Amino acid sequence: MQPIRMLSSSLSSQISAGEVIERPSSVIKELLENSIDAQAKNIDISVERSGLNSITVKDDGFGIEKDQLLLAISRHATSKINRLSDLDNINTFGFRGEALASIRAVSRMKLISCSQNSNIAWSIYSEGFSNHTLLQPIAHPIGTSIIVDNLFYNIPVRLKFIKNERSEFLKIDETIKKIALSNFGINIFFKKDKKLFVSYKAITKNNNKIHRLKTVFNQIDLNYVLEIKEKMHNITLFGWLIFPSSLSSTFKKIQYCYVNNRFVYNNLIKSAVFNSFYEIIGNKRSTSFILYLTLPSNEIDINIHPTKNEIKFHKSNIIYFFVYQSILSSLKKCKIKYISNNFFLKTHSNKCKNNNSDSLNTKLVSQIHSKYEKKDLYKNVISTDLFKINSQRFLKEYFFSFGKLLIVFQKYYGLMYYSNTFSLISFPLAKKIVEQYKLRSAIKNNMIPEIFSYNFLYFITFKQNKILSNNLKLLLKFGFNLILKEKYFFLKTIPIFLKNQNLDVLLSSFFSFIFFKKKIYIKDIIKWFDTTILIEKNSWNYEDGISILLEIEYFCPSIFKKPPLKLLQKINVDEVLCILKV
Repeated sequence: MQPIRMLSSSLSSQISAGEVIERPSSVIKELLENSIDAQAKNIDISVERSGLNSITVKDDGFGIEKDQLLLAISRHATSKINRLSDLDNINTFGFRGEALASIRAVSRMKLISCSQNSNIAWSIYSEGFSNHTLLQPIAHPIGTSIIVDNLFYNIPVRLKFIKNERSEFLKIDETIKKIALSNFGINIFFKKDKKLFVSYKAITKNNNKIHRLKTVFNQIDLNYVLEIKEKMHNITLFGWLIFPSSLSSTFKKIQYCYVNNRFVYNNLIKSAVFNSFYEIIGNKRSTSFILYLTLPSNEIDINIHPTKNEIKFHKSNIIYFFVYQSILSSLKKCKIKYISNNFFLKTHSNKCKNNNSDSLNTKLVSQIHSKYEKKDLYKNVISTDLFKINSQRFLKEYFFSFGKLLIVFQKYYGLMYYSNTFSLISFPLAKKIVEQYKLRSAIKNNMIPEIFSYNFLYFITFKQNKILSNNLKLLLKFGFNLILKEKYFFLKTIPIFLKNQNLDVLLSSFFSFIFFKKKIYIKDIIKWFDTTILIEKNSWNYEDGISILLEIEYFCPSIFKKPPLKLLQKINVDEVLCILKV
């Protein structure tokens, strides 16, 4: 047996470098993150032979002082943290002090930098992790350039695992795309073998971020992209859902997760997205997304792996619930703007070969006559794989079993036509009725209704605490998610159909009702909602009218057999004709 001995610094450095620097794209990632931490606004990247011959990253960040250059390429030297407690509040990409040291250990590296406080730049050169370094003055603008030559020259075995140059270049390109999609305010220029391959111009306005998405993935049709923007307390979710129709069949699924602008691999977020898609669409296979989750840095642990691509959430259940409900809510909101492409193509492929979505949808809807097919259609409109309707003509040709919407009249009413009869429908009341049916449907199918975040603190007695404790699961079925303490409870979410009500008054009244009843049943809560919720008097447009009529057709089509007096009123055309008779 060999005796135990200390490894040389050169060997231990190469072993450590293997965890951080796996291939050329790993070098690109680490150098780009350093440039971003240096607050660079312009970054130039150049590779030769897919990074195996040379990698150069140049930025205009704040630079490095001369006396800190040797420290910058030393192991466990960093400006990002100073004490153990700093690990709980990391707001930079780098913090371990391993990136440059790991790159140095497996390449011939030159670092050139000019700080904002200096009139002259300095360069330091190192081959492997030898103690021989060369420091000398050089001309260079403010910022830093790092040149990495002959990667893995001193570890030939690593080169054997490099498949081919094309594969390595694609990995570099993907790494740059990931960085470009999380740092919108930076100009990035990427050269391949001294020729400009791609450039990403800085985005200065938040509304224009989607243009960076289009630049990065030019295969995407923006008509099939749904923007996500949700907030709960100090957690925000932003990003895009990309529907299958916008991607070519040869283009792989895009599934990018960012937490505090850092690209991560996180199964918790992916699982929340997949399950919300499954709830609406019925499958997870065609799920593509780019999501940005932002939360306080002390709520996550990124010191999991040297590459910093893995994280842990301190409150994983809250994160899962927030992402799941945000995606679910956004998918449901777009039910009128999107319609099932797969449903149409599958059901009617023998009737229509034309793939133009506008003409295809108009023709197919006119061909659907049977009650079974119409029911299937409305189900898909509300809850299936989705693509956008760009044509108002399609909406205006849409004919429901109870008539056709002609115009919106005086903000709140729709003029309907059916079998030579004109009627006026009250959209606000129709919405209230639909919400009641949707609530009953959700409860019946053990689904939590669509919710939104709301902060509500309510002080309670011991008896009231006991009543709530016995009914927490029942209240959650309606979307009331609350934290129960001894002398108060904190309400976190409520059903979304309460959003536009006078919530302070309504919620106080609701919980007073709960405490009065003591023993609560589902039917009691539903009845309370029916009698208490006020009708919302918002202005309606034609598309809103179509949306609510679609929901009526799906959830409660029988309501028009005996409609409530204030929902639908026929217009007596005969009286008008008698007056106008020539």
